[in-house]
Amino acid sequence: MAKKTNTSDLQITFVHQFKRSTRTEWPDKFRITWYFNPATLDYIYEHKDEKFKTNGFVLSDGLVQQLPEELQKKYFLPHERCFIFLLFELQITEFINSEEVNDDEFENVFGLSKRRYFSVESIDDWTEQIELL
Repeated sequence: MAKKTNTSDLQITFVHQFKRSTRTEWPDKFRITWYFNPATLDYIYEHKDEKFKTNGFVLSDGLVQQLPEELQKKYFLPHERCFIFLLFELQITEFINSEEVNDDEFENVFGLSKRRYFSVESIDDWTEQIELL
């Protein structure tokens, strides 16, 4: 029988520091939560190494099932960021702009405000980067 997670006890952190190794083969030190839904336990995590360089992205099984069949995979490489952000733009922006992510913490991590990070210009840049792949 699977262990049920009590969603009321979940502590969602935007930047999480790993204390021990993760299930990935990456040299993980930090995780950034781009999206988390406590009702469905769906998530998008960005894993980073000790120098805060992106190792890759991990999606929940529920989000993987929403992808077109030929693109269904759990782990994405750093250069696939734009693809993930365009596909799940609504979920990501709603989560980041919620009270779950502190404005100051976001700006300290990325050096940009949330509004600038998700501006029309940024989204156009993501689209352009995907077209270059």
